[in-house]
Order: sequence, then structure tokens, then C-alpha cells
Amino acid sequence: MKRISTLILLLLTLSSASFAKVRFGLEGGAYINKMKLNKSIVDADNRAGFFIGGKVKGSLPLGFGVDGALLYSNRTAEFDTEKNEYTKTFNYITVPINVRWQLGTDKLAPYIATGPQWDFYIGNSKLYTSEGLKATFEHNMISWNIGIGLMLLNHVQIGFSWNFPITNSGKLTKEVVDELTGDIKESISTNMKNKEWSIRVNYYF
Repeated sequence: MKRISTLILLLLTLSSASFAKVRFGLEGGAYINKMKLNKSIVDADNRAGFFIGGKVKGSLPLGFGVDGALLYSNRTAEFDTEKNEYTKTFNYITVPINVRWQLGTDKLAPYIATGPQWDFYIGNSKLYTSEGLKATFEHNMISWNIGIGLMLLNHVQIGFSWNFPITNSGKLTKEVVDELTGDIKESISTNMKNKEWSIRVNYYF
């Protein structure tokens, strides 16, 4: 909670007098996920997720600015083994902070943005399945966003972003059992990383 409070405080600084213009709004959108795993253990399929929350944007001269958001994010991943499929839902508090540059006015302005993102997992950190599979999930993740989009009619912003991981989202372990003796022959582990495309829609008041 201390880290979340610190990031919320950082978002509030976007509304300081150092910015020429500050606007508040709402943000929502959808994820298209690809969780990277070692295929010798299990495959993770593409899954959709969503996010929603508040947004703040501070503008500087020459089209530069900073924006940040406090979001609730819901993601799912599907683990496919030889015999079964397992679906896991992930709930996060997500805090992206971006440096941005836009060309034009808010009535019609393309923009680019990039910056770090913090995800705080608020679910169960462990998942046990059959077939000797065990997954553990990190409660704090750091990643990086790169995005492009368009500001329209002074209120609506539509964007696309790519998020790539800096830290792992968890670890998946598979224990291989000898069918005759029942003993564990080997234990294979791989780190999980979330790579995401997202479609984002903002409305600024």
C-alpha cells in the first residue's frame, strides 16, 4: 500500500502550477495479452482483459506533457497442457506514468507517449493445478509503455500502446513424476512475463 500511495501522490503532482494546463478525465480500454512461457512446460494462449479508472494530463510548452492514470485492471491467462486447460484471472491496481508529445491542438492532435508502469497484484499469489503444475505470481511488477494516438474534439482521446515487461509476473513449475515409482524425476521452472497490446479511450472533462 505504501508504494501505491507514493504513486498516487506522484500523480497528484501533475496538477501542480508548473504545468501550463491540467486536465482530469476517465480512461478505459482492452488488453490483448501474450504471456511468454517455455513451451516445454505449458502454452499460454492470447487472452483479452480490460481496465478502467481515472486519468490526469499536464501540458507543457512545445507540445510536451506528462500524463498518469490510476486503473483497475482485469487480465486472464489460459494455461494449456496435454490433458487440460486452466484459466486464471488476475486483478491489478495499475499506475502508468508517461511523457508525451503531441502535434496540434486538443481539437485534432496526434501524439506519442512513453513511460513506466507499475502493476500491483491484489489476488492469490499461488495457483496449484493437476499434472504437477504449480504457479506463483508476483505482487509487484514493473513494465514500460510505448503508445500512439489521437486527441479529438478537445475531449476524446483514442490510443494504442505496447507494454513490455521489465520484471517477471510469476513463475510456473512442472514436476515430472516417474509413472512406476511415483518419485519426482525432475522439476522444470520458467518465468512468466506479460506482453500486452492495448486499445485505450480517454474522456477529458
